[in-house]
Amino acid sequence: MATNAYTPLLYLWEQRTLFIGSLEEPIDISTGAATLMIGLDKPIRFMTNEMQAPIECRSLLMPAGTSVIIDTQGAIIANCTLDAMGKDLHRLSKLMLKHVDNVSYHLNNEQTHIETFWDVCSAPLDAHGILKSLVQFLNTKNHDHEDENPVHEIDPRIEEIITFIQGTANENPSLSELAEKANLSPSRLIQLFKKQTGLPLRRYRLWHRLYMTALKIGQGKSLTEAAFEAGFNDSPHFNRTFRSMLGMTPTCIFSQTHQLQVILPSSTQTRSSSLNIQDRFNTIKKTTA
Repeated sequence: MATNAYTPLLYLWEQRTLFIGSLEEPIDISTGAATLMIGLDKPIRFMTNEMQAPIECRSLLMPAGTSVIIDTQGAIIANCTLDAMGKDLHRLSKLMLKHVDNVSYHLNNEQTHIETFWDVCSAPLDAHGILKSLVQFLNTKNHDHEDENPVHEIDPRIEEIITFIQGTANENPSLSELAEKANLSPSRLIQLFKKQTGLPLRRYRLWHRLYMTALKIGQGKSLTEAAFEAGFNDSPHFNRTFRSMLGMTPTCIFSQTHQLQVILPSSTQTRSSSLNIQDRFNTIKKTTA
């Protein structure tokens, strides 16, 4: 598995995202979505608030809303944010061999899965092909315990609200409007949304705006323009949200040493939007620092 052709990549789809790159500093994170992190070339370390000492591993699965400090130790990582409805998390949790607090680590057949993500690094920049490989991985079953695994139930009302939020990221509909759309009281909507997704409704809306910001950057917007069009009122608000959910500043992602390739959902966008984000970020980073 040669790594000399490695280039930082950010794949964006409606339900999931995948970042392959490196992070120079440890991150103190409260996850905005269920997340799988894999150290591709060497182990990473993590520590939750309840742990007395860090644990070293190659794969780490974190539910939405998890507070954890991660030291990637300079590893090239694959960081995959999972679907908001919890189906990916439900499946992957059955593949993890070890658990501490609310996080899981050490995938079953770990080396095979690591090689799958290395293949993503060396594959042509084709979002559809990469998504197909990712979905196949996420659909992997633990046959040793298959009969013990209940089906993950999805509440169609919450699914409808998520779809609505995704379509109105910059409009900021009120809680009352969202509750009326789901035919629920505001308090019941808040309760059900947290139960289904693991996140408070407001926090999920902020997380989706981060996704929309990255999507618009891939479409050619500056970071400032992208954040505003995604619904952030100003750069400080965007930066606070980014740091809270990802444990780092935008600089850590968008000014990678190498060119960061942003790969968008459609094949036509993929070919035209594999952009040098560092050059564009350098023109606006004083505004967003």
